[in-house]
Amino acid sequence: MQLIVIKISDLAKNPEYALLGKRQQQDRFTTGDWKQVRSVSRGRKVVVLLDSNEVVLTSAVIPSKNRKQLLQAIPYALEDTLAEDVENLHFAVHQGSDSEDNKSQVAIINRTVLTDTIDLLKSNGITANYVLPEILAQKFESDAWSITYESVHNENDGNDISASVRLGQFEGFVCDHDMLDMFISEPLEKHTPKTVFCNTKTENLPEALQEFSSSYIEPNTVDYNSTISALSLNLMTNFVRRDQQTSSINWKVWRPVTVLGGVLASIWMGIFFWQNNLLQNQSNQLKTQIEQVYKDTFPKGRIVDASAQMNSALKKLKANAGQTIESPLPLIADMGPLLKDYKDMVLSELRYQENQLSMTIESPNLTRLETFKRDAAEKSNLKIEITDSTTTANKVKAIIKISPLPNTTANKADKSKNKQGNS
Repeated sequence: MQLIVIKISDLAKNPEYALLGKRQQQDRFTTGDWKQVRSVSRGRKVVVLLDSNEVVLTSAVIPSKNRKQLLQAIPYALEDTLAEDVENLHFAVHQGSDSEDNKSQVAIINRTVLTDTIDLLKSNGITANYVLPEILAQKFESDAWSITYESVHNENDGNDISASVRLGQFEGFVCDHDMLDMFISEPLEKHTPKTVFCNTKTENLPEALQEFSSSYIEPNTVDYNSTISALSLNLMTNFVRRDQQTSSINWKVWRPVTVLGGVLASIWMGIFFWQNNLLQNQSNQLKTQIEQVYKDTFPKGRIVDASAQMNSALKKLKANAGQTIESPLPLIADMGPLLKDYKDMVLSELRYQENQLSMTIESPNLTRLETFKRDAAEKSNLKIEITDSTTTANKVKAIIKISPLPNTTANKADKSKNKQGNS
């Protein structure tokens, strides 16, 4: 595999790059502009090295081999040890297939830092295949440490010297070189290296390391095998930009919920249409009953709108009446509009005797029947009585007696006479 290793220490500065492959095991970093880097990157895998101070290397023990479960659990397992909210961080995880203690190596980076780096590369026509902290490109061999000293500019005190220590395949840290002897004490208690690779003289190392065999490495160089060994802890793995997270939702997880929602919606729509059809049928039955009453009353009449025609005929009768006419039409005309409003009530029988209209009505429940009675009394100015009712599981069948209030008809007739006299 042919590699171009791009070292980005400052987004505002030109990058450094090195070319590696099986035939070119080591190379020195060279500073170049982005056009030059893009040109030499063709046909090579792009490995980007970020400042090690931007990446935290740690480990966690999670009792699972499932990668998805690891990615979900590790952020919250390490949450108490981190200074930032886990929602602002990206976690790269590697667990070896032969790991018996369920130990996972973890690299953590701020999402904004990684996004800005990817955007910089994209703006220059480069796509990163791997992103690592710079420390994981240092010299690596089994049972060996590598230490590199680097001068770091400090605005307050001038230049400081930092030490980058790679302890293993996925382990390492960065500290001030004056603090190095303190930072290596704990790792030395756990494991002592056979060899220490360094880019300085042995006497410049902490005393605790001077007793080990040391080997000099050229500064600002990168090694092919050492870099390849760390690629499985790739910070690009499972990274999704925040503006792409909506489109990357795993809809398979929500498929059962979607199907269930569709089934419930279908059932609801079915019930809605069934109820609508039932009400329509009841409305048609009521219309048929009204038309039948009109036919019985006016056998030779032509039906266009039975309710309107009955109201019109009633007005003519009232205008010509000098006295109360014992006819069911006034009562039917008064009750007709109200029956239209109560489409869930079915008129099954209609009788008229002694200036009293008797209606047999089927209602969904007793409360609905009482509401109908109250509205009939208030809106039609009629006397309403429920003389008989039978309640079953899903309906109430009742006989309602309807008659004019005392003097109502006479008063209407008097008013009609007065109008004719005045004219």
